[in-house]
Amino acid sequence: MANFRLCLFTLPLINLTFILQPFHVMSDEAMIINVCSKTPNPSLCETCLHSDPKSATADVKGLATISITCGTRDADKLYTDTDNLYTNTKDPALHNLLDNCWWRFLGARDNIDSAGRMLSDKGSDAAKLAITRDAMPMITYCSDLFKKSPTVAVPKNITDEMNVVSTDCQIILGILSNF
Repeated sequence: MANFRLCLFTLPLINLTFILQPFHVMSDEAMIINVCSKTPNPSLCETCLHSDPKSATADVKGLATISITCGTRDADKLYTDTDNLYTNTKDPALHNLLDNCWWRFLGARDNIDSAGRMLSDKGSDAAKLAITRDAMPMITYCSDLFKKSPTVAVPKNITDEMNVVSTDCQIILGILSNF
């Protein structure tokens, strides 16, 4: 008899849990939309956050960490592609131009990655500094250098990747502003 009563009590609780679960997911999606709406590229922000299944249950700090992971990944691609081009190009003007940037892109990648450790160890202000003081100037330097050298044909994939990393940094800062 006691087991029957326990079943009568437990079944509605299990049903209630499954009924309310979609509402929990919707509120997390609403948080992603809200957080990304405060960034310069909400679509790229949402794409980044949705690329990690942990975003469905992450708080704002978790979303910032995911955005830092996306930025690090994109900066690593920029560094790798630039380093390969620097190593293999036969164009001396392009080689000289990339000589000023390949290591900056490596530094930007490392500094974006360190923003994750800063966030975890020292908080959002330290993470913002890692982006604004350490990572973004390296990307900006090369962007300006490329603009000052219009006769050098920098491949579109490099400039596109550089723009993505720059936007990633702005997205990270936008998410960090929610703290």
